Amino acid sequence: MIKYLKLYDLIGFKICWVLCAFCSTWNQPYLGPFVTLIFLLIHLYLVNFKSRDIKVILIAIACGFILDSSFSLSGLISYQGGFLSSYHLSPLWILSMWAGFSLSMMYTLEVIKNNYILSALLGFVGGPLSYSAGVGIGSLEIHTITSYILLALAWAVVVPSLFKYANTYD
Repeated sequence: MIKYLKLYDLIGFKICWVLCAFCSTWNQPYLGPFVTLIFLLIHLYLVNFKSRDIKVILIAIACGFILDSSFSLSGLISYQGGFLSSYHLSPLWILSMWAGFSLSMMYTLEVIKNNYILSALLGFVGGPLSYSAGVGIGSLEIHTITSYILLALAWAVVVPSLFKYANTYD
């Protein structure tokens, strides 16, 4: 079963991402996080609750909370769904995406785990693209082009930092 873990993480994260994004617009903002929790627990069970995975998930959630709450509080991004978004804090559904991304990053993208330049480039391009997809779905609004630039820069720092943190356990 472990040999299929990369595939499980890739498909599982994609399903969770889609559910989190769409459920925020369907007035069901907690369905996506609930499914993501199940996805995370199954992954952790399969790897015997590896402490590295738990720590990286928690750090990713903390990074997401700080980053996305900062963007929301500064008026650069507005999130739909969940009571936290009404306080301009990162909603639970987007924190769930961060948790799912951390697993996908550690397992599906492990081939670039030591290439911090490539992982920064991945964050620089992939971060804003993911948010742009959320705009298309209607789960968030990005108010200025500056928001995209700042997102790209933030993700270019966060992704290699998460890899660096995860690598300290290898």
